[in-house]
Amino acid sequence: MNSQESTDTAEGEGSGDEAERDDTQLEFEDSVTIDAGKEELWGFISEAQNLAQCIPGAESVTRETERRYTCEVTRGISKMTISIDGELEMVEMNEPDWIVADGEAFDSTTGSRFDVLAAMEMSEVEGDRTELAYTAELSYSGGVASLPKLVVRKAVTSDLNSYFENIRTEIEPERE
Repeated sequence: MNSQESTDTAEGEGSGDEAERDDTQLEFEDSVTIDAGKEELWGFISEAQNLAQCIPGAESVTRETERRYTCEVTRGISKMTISIDGELEMVEMNEPDWIVADGEAFDSTTGSRFDVLAAMEMSEVEGDRTELAYTAELSYSGGVASLPKLVVRKAVTSDLNSYFENIRTEIEPERE
């Protein structure tokens, strides 16, 4: 995987509420290259059972409609265990080139809420390989917001790296 970049949003000015929201927002951006064609990669990551295998901590992923998925994921962040019920909707899509997704999730035990806006673009590179570039904006509140921002960022970065490595593990051996 290429180097993983994550950046914090700029600190807000003005009311305390704006500054507090900025303290619970993270941005991620990176690209990875997978040994598969765009159509094959798109098909793989569009299937709920494949997502369930690749998303760290996924207990279930269900494709409700062509553009909407629900999931249950349990993850540990520092000393906190978060079991989220979430929904992700593909709000814009140009198959198999790019997608924009909007999602939200909630953990009732810690009262943590997560909102994400993510974009992904796929382009073929050198033969039958695909570069997958993504950006994601994550906002969070509740119990998880009591953790240091660096701890949350490291956990999400680790899960992103694992997700793409899991995709590689699943899709690349199939091509041999």
